[in-house]
Formats: sequence, C-alpha cells, structure tokens
Amino acid sequence: MKLYVKWFGKLFALAAIINVFIELVSRKSLPSLGLYIWRSFPVLLLNTLIIALPFTVVFVTKRKAFACITISLIWCFMGVVNGILLIFRTTPFTAADFRLIKYAVSLATVYFTWMQIFFIAAGIASAVIFIAAVWRKAPVSKEKVRYGFGVGLIAISGVVVLGLTSAAMNTGLVAVHFGNIGEAFKSYGFPYCFSNSLFNTGISKPEGYGTETMEEIRDEELVPENTYELSEDTKPNVIMIQLESFFDPSLWKNNPVNYDPIPFFHHLQQSYPGGYLSVPSVGAGTANTEFESITGMNLDFFGPGEYPYKTVLKKTSCESVAFDLKNLGYSAHAIHNNEATFYDRNRVFSQLGFDTFTPIEYMNNVERNPTGWCKDKILTGEIIRTLDSTAGPDFIYTISVQGHGKYPNFEYYCQQIGEMDQFIRSLVNTLRTRKEPIVLVMYGDHLPGFEWSEEEMKNRSLFQTEYVIWNNMNLPVEKKNVEAYQLAAHVLDMLNIHEGTMMRFHQKYFSNPETEEESYLRDMKTLEYDILYGGREVYGGESPYQSTDLKMGIDDIVIDHVVYNDSNVLVYGENFTPYSRICFDGKAVETTFVWPELIIAKGVPEKKMKDSALSVWQIGRDKVPLGESKIHHWTNRIRELN
Repeated sequence: MKLYVKWFGKLFALAAIINVFIELVSRKSLPSLGLYIWRSFPVLLLNTLIIALPFTVVFVTKRKAFACITISLIWCFMGVVNGILLIFRTTPFTAADFRLIKYAVSLATVYFTWMQIFFIAAGIASAVIFIAAVWRKAPVSKEKVRYGFGVGLIAISGVVVLGLTSAAMNTGLVAVHFGNIGEAFKSYGFPYCFSNSLFNTGISKPEGYGTETMEEIRDEELVPENTYELSEDTKPNVIMIQLESFFDPSLWKNNPVNYDPIPFFHHLQQSYPGGYLSVPSVGAGTANTEFESITGMNLDFFGPGEYPYKTVLKKTSCESVAFDLKNLGYSAHAIHNNEATFYDRNRVFSQLGFDTFTPIEYMNNVERNPTGWCKDKILTGEIIRTLDSTAGPDFIYTISVQGHGKYPNFEYYCQQIGEMDQFIRSLVNTLRTRKEPIVLVMYGDHLPGFEWSEEEMKNRSLFQTEYVIWNNMNLPVEKKNVEAYQLAAHVLDMLNIHEGTMMRFHQKYFSNPETEEESYLRDMKTLEYDILYGGREVYGGESPYQSTDLKMGIDDIVIDHVVYNDSNVLVYGENFTPYSRICFDGKAVETTFVWPELIIAKGVPEKKMKDSALSVWQIGRDKVPLGESKIHHWTNRIRELN
C-alpha cells in the first residue's frame, strides 16, 4: 500500500509541475501566474487533480515511465496550443477546436510563415519519434500488475476528482457555464475549462421542462403571430451583412491611427437606426455570431466554446429567420466570399432553411488582399444578382471575409476596414437606385484579434460591435443596444413583422420592459432546448421546419457544347468560374479557366471522350464537390476539328 501512496504523491507532484507550466504559457508572465496561484489556490489544486487523473493508468501497466511521459507530453502540447491560439485570438483552446482542425490546416499559411510551419511540423515529428523511442527504451516494471486492484484505484480516483469538481461547481468555486470564455479560463484554469468543454456540450434539460411549461410559454411569452401591416406588394427585401472583424477604431482609447477609416459607416450611424451589438466571441468565432443572428438563439446555453454548426446542426434542422420569412412568401439566400465548406456552411445552411448559397466557388473577378482574403467589394454584384433572381421579396444573409486576420499591424487592419467601408458605400448607393423597399442590416461579427482589455475600450467591453440599419422606408431612427440573438427580432419588430417562435419571443420581451431578465433567460433556454433537443412541444410535437434542398449558386452551370481537338477538350457554356472542373464519369481532370463561357482540359485521350459521361463540377480547394452541370454524353458533344 505504501508503494501506491508514493505513486500518488509522485503523480500529484508531476501534475502540479505540468499545471504551472500550462498556466505560465497561457498567461505569458510570471507575475500573472503568481497572482493566479495566490488568488485561486483551491482552483489550482483542483486543476492539479484533474491533470493527475489520467496518470492513474500507471496502476494497470508495466510501462509506467512510458505512460507518464506520454501523458505529460499530451498535457503540455495542449497547453502550448492554447498559448499559441491566444496570440491570434482571445478565445482559448477548447474541445470544439478539434472539430475545426481541417480549417486550421487550411489557414496555416495565413497565420504562420513557412519557416514556422516547418518548425511546428518538425516539433510534432520529433515528439512522435521521441515517444516511439521511449516505448522501446523506457524501463518496464518487473512487478506483477494487480489489474483488479489497479482498476479499483483508478475508479476511486475518478470518483474523488469528479466529486471534488462537482462540489466546486455547487459552491461556486468554478462555474459550469461561461459567459466570457476567455475570462473563465483565466479564473478557473485551463485543465478544468478544457475538460468542461470536452464533456459539456449541447443544452442541458431545463428544470420543469414539459408539455405544460411549453404551452405556458407559447401562450404567454410570444407576441401574436402573422401580424404584418405592409401590403403584399411592399414586403421589403431584408439584407443582413455580417462584416468580418468590423470594429470602430475610435472606441479603442489607444488607437494609433489619426484618421477615420470608416467615415461612411459613421455617416449611416447618424442618420439611421443602430446601436451596440453584444456578440458571443472575441477575435474569432464568426460562425457563432452568425448562428445567434440567424436563429435568435443564445449561445450561452450551449457548452463552452461549442459551435452548433459542428454539433447539433449537422443532423438537426432549426427554425430561423430564413424559415420564418419564407412563411411570408420570401426566398432565402446566403452569400459568402469564402470557401463553401468553411464551418460546413454548405450543409448547415440547408438545416437553417436557405434556398440558395453562393460561396466564392461560384464567383468571378475575385480580388484578394495582401493576406489572401477575398475583398468584400465583390459582394455588391452578388447581392444585386441575387435580388434580381426572384420576382418576390428576398431575405439575403451575407457573410464578408476581407477583415479576417492575421494582421501585420493595426494600421493594416484599418486599411482593410477602410476598404470594407467603401464596399458599404457602393452597396448602399446601388440599392438607392432600386424602387423596391429594402432594409439593409450591417454589423461586425466580433472584435479583431488584437491583445487588448476592456479597460482600453470606451464602451468597456470586448464583446460589443456596432450595427446600423440602412433603409428606404423612413423607419424611425431608434438607437437600441441589442444582443446578436435579438437583432433579427428587433429588425422585424420595426417592420411590424411578427413571425416565428424565437422572433416573437424576443419581441414580447421588447414590448414588456418590466419583464425580469432572469425569467426571460430561463424561458429562452427552455425554448431552445425544446426546439433542438426536446419534444418540439412548442410546435405541437413535430417541427414543421425540415432541411431544404440547398441550391449552390444563383445561376446554373450550363454546358452549351463541347469541342475536342488534338486531345484538348474545350467546354463552352455559362457561369463557369476558376473553381469549375471538367469531370469524366465524376472524376475531375486538370482544368484551365479561360472566361465564364469557356474552360479547357488538356491531354484527354479520345477513348475517355467516347466512353465517359462529361460534366462540370464546382470544386473548392479542399476537393469537396459542391454542384454539377447536367451530364453531356459523347454522342452529342464531340466535334472533331481538322
């Protein structure tokens, strides 16, 4: 027994060292680390126990040294990853980031130099080689492993750690849900917060949830539906533009630039409705602000750092402002001048009720900024093209990308948002020429990823951007601060549109300022749980909102005719882009984009031409097919040129 007690002591000491290392990497200074230890020593002990728990596998293996070294490397690796991420964003490393690995790989060259990528890859390779060497060289215990006893010790250790963690949650020593995930990691430490994000996902079942509760919310907490005061012929087009990392530099007390990079946005703020917008993330997390603004759902009820796009929405459709407006005869469109598969939007937008999605793979004349992101000015033409694609009213949700990091410096960032401001001016001036009623909502998704604090902000918040509502309907110039999940409801409320569950719920709250916020949040969580995870009681037991057959792009990819000459295939048609690929029996070949009416494949054998079905696919950089033209068969497509 003494031997096991000694092992527990050794494991706790090792875990304490690892814990200090992880927090030092995260906080990046010894004084900050010392302050954390002094103020939060019980939390430090809890985190040490959490780190120590995986080490208890030594009780069921003879390769104790190997187990200790490997587990130590894993903890230290996660700590280093967290420290690196905090350089580029203010959101720490959570379990949700594992779902974003493929996106991180695609962005590696944006945030790191090739030399840095080489050293990172070399470091990972060295760690793997080191672990393999440890497996071969590390001493193997000659003592007989008492598996039953060892499993018992592991189980007891798990119960103790879980019990202490539960007690810490119940006493308020650590929080279960994080309103500000960055501050939570600082207060409660990386091991606890990361573990929380690993196991705490989705929305927990609210206390008292049931049919009776949902009927009460439905009858008392929602404004009457189907209220619309405008005539059928004057339903306004509703355009929402989420501006990547768009932020007013004048709100930063230490702003180094001596000019206004966004003068037109400031002009709109003076003449149209707007205010501050509270968003769920800082420096990253575009998809989560997007989720809140489209669905009207509060992300605080989900697990720490969770991306619903990567969890529940992969298989579950969800009522949204797109679905709601479609009930009134609208068409719903999404536009994004970046890859379609980023955050799985090519799949998720179907779950949110959109009819079409136009990503960069369906755009021509793309211009990129110095860090490689598509400039936002391309969106003006795409929005107008989308408006012209239908005879009725449209809801268009647009996500911009130009303001995305990494930023060489703050001056570069200001230059980018200056160009975004020019895009806004161009779009507004273009919309002014149209006779149909239009409401254009523009807002920043989150602050850019610089190192700053709330004390440096004039509005005392890192979780607030600004929004403005340009319109040609003479809407009252109301200044109102709202949450991202309230924005769509607020806009529809101004238009006297009361449609949809979450929209009407928020509008009821707007109309009753005496409603207690605690009650509002409690019922909001209950609604969200019911819609996404519960019995859909608010709909009578079955959701009427089913995933759509999402069409990629506004215009079809069309093949008019094909010319085959000297092993070259010339495909003439319409709406080709640099992402168009000629395919034979569904297999893409190297394709050269000439112009939107012509693409070419070289070195194609005549036998393949005669024996294969030819089509054109839109394929992104990640090789994921997004959509295809109709198939052309050899009998009507080959023309020999002599």
